[in-house]
Amino acid sequence: MNCPKCKTVSLRKRGYDSPFHCHKCGGIWVEKQRIPQFVENAHSTEHSRDQHNLHDDITGLCPSGHGILIRAKIAVEPPFYLEKCTTCGGIWLDNGEWERIVSNNLVEHLQDFWCRSWQAKQRKEKNRESFLQSNQTLLGDSVFMEVMKLAESLKEHPEKRRAIALLQQEVLQ
Repeated sequence: MNCPKCKTVSLRKRGYDSPFHCHKCGGIWVEKQRIPQFVENAHSTEHSRDQHNLHDDITGLCPSGHGILIRAKIAVEPPFYLEKCTTCGGIWLDNGEWERIVSNNLVEHLQDFWCRSWQAKQRKEKNRESFLQSNQTLLGDSVFMEVMKLAESLKEHPEKRRAIALLQQEVLQ
């Protein structure tokens, strides 16, 4: 079983129940049947701490011989890609990616990364966050916080459209 990225380096286990590791690039191959245990031990499992990722711009071949791995973009800053085998369900994590998943509280979504609806939801949240940050910068903290407070109080109000129209008329008058 060779590393999907280094190609000629054999993957090794560090222990009986551990995932396969590449000693050259620090990547990790987690077989589908071991994913629940891997996720359960997310914070206590020792993995490479090096955040340098040499291979994220390329995908690789399934170490079990099933063909090209598919990629899923993980939209954190900076974004990165995880790879998965569509045949055996194994997941490849380049060096440092597992720590980024854990530190961004994404462990419980590990299986969702390749789902289009999850990806769309992540893009929507990222766009909203960017929109809010931009408006906070343009309006200033004080006005931005007042607008957000007003928006929150109007969300469930039955006459919210009337309130927005009133606000617009008063501001533009």
